[in-house]
Amino acid sequence: MGTIAESRAKVMKILTDAMDLNVNVGKDDKLMVRFDDSSTAVFFNFSEQTFDGKAPTQTFVHITAPMLRDIPASEELYKWVAVNGTGFRIGCVEAFENEDKTVFLHYKYVLLADFLDEDELSTAMWTVLFTADNLDDELQKQFGGKRFVDEN
Repeated sequence: MGTIAESRAKVMKILTDAMDLNVNVGKDDKLMVRFDDSSTAVFFNFSEQTFDGKAPTQTFVHITAPMLRDIPASEELYKWVAVNGTGFRIGCVEAFENEDKTVFLHYKYVLLADFLDEDELSTAMWTVLFTADNLDDELQKQFGGKRFVDEN
């Protein structure tokens, strides 16, 4: 039942101290971890929500990895996201349509921050990273677009 600032500090401490990772902090306070052997990166963003007026506010850690951008929108792509992109044990693929009608895909998993520990964060981060890193190549062949590491 901590705040966003407390949750961000907790995640930063786990990533840097316990996991010994280099973390970049964006201007929007989003945390990012990159790996040289991966075509994507992992982002950590935070939100709060109160579900009931009497219940305490809960804080969430959104762990995402961009997969593809500038994908031509198609019925086949949206069907893949709806049918295949939601069938993972941990996380799911989300699609966002840009103003130019191209699509951006990322892989996402959300954790409750209140009781977060190193094992849970580590498992979630590696799962998101490996899943997105594998899917971006597969989906690029099928639907086009550019991976996170590809030049504009």
